[in-house]
Amino acid sequence: MASEITLKKKTIEKRTRWWTELAGWGIWSLMQPLCMSLNIRSVKEEHDDVYKQPFIAALWHNRIAVPAYAYTLTQNSLKMNVLSSASKDGALVEAVCARFGMGAIRGSSGRRGAVAFVEMLRKMREGKSCICITPDGPKGPIYKVHPGVIKLASETGVPIVPVCIEYKNCWRIKKAWDKFPIPKPCSDVTLLWRNRIFVPPHLSAEDLETYTHLLEEALQLGQPDLPPITESFLCKSSMENK
Repeated sequence: MASEITLKKKTIEKRTRWWTELAGWGIWSLMQPLCMSLNIRSVKEEHDDVYKQPFIAALWHNRIAVPAYAYTLTQNSLKMNVLSSASKDGALVEAVCARFGMGAIRGSSGRRGAVAFVEMLRKMREGKSCICITPDGPKGPIYKVHPGVIKLASETGVPIVPVCIEYKNCWRIKKAWDKFPIPKPCSDVTLLWRNRIFVPPHLSAEDLETYTHLLEEALQLGQPDLPPITESFLCKSSMENK
């Protein structure tokens, strides 16, 4: 009986309440003008046509401040759905995403994970949307990929697009587990959309580890904390994209 109660608690999703929506609006009203002031440069290693098909965008948890706004500028017809936790924090993320015209799928390894995984599978197979996942979220360790995103790509056949994000000048929330950076107004931000990673079906444990490491390596660019995205690298990517 006790185990049944524990299981039920773990599948409960914290719903968005009116005060959460109000807080989400408040965060969005601060983020929107901040993002509008930024000098955002978006560089793709592959041709633009690649992003007209469903894909799984993977980026580090502490780089989520800008991508939602940046994606709205792409005018991509595919709806972006963000994987967020089933906690109160996840409800707040859902409220903010809604302001940017994005959907949210609620769940994590600790709560409602299986339900969220099935929902992501369904959306991917419909072929009308993309999924954004922070593979080191929701609680870390920082810059370490959890294998869930690899399993999703394997099950669906949908490629993973690693997105490296660099802030040239930012504040840090030092008490956050990932030392969350917030770009300063009018600063430079670079988004580097890397080559797709296609994960085959029926992965062995060794294959799962290999692709997890491959994604982790692809995301190891972008200040703060990681090596800078150099101008020579951006020029190379721009040339390959033509």
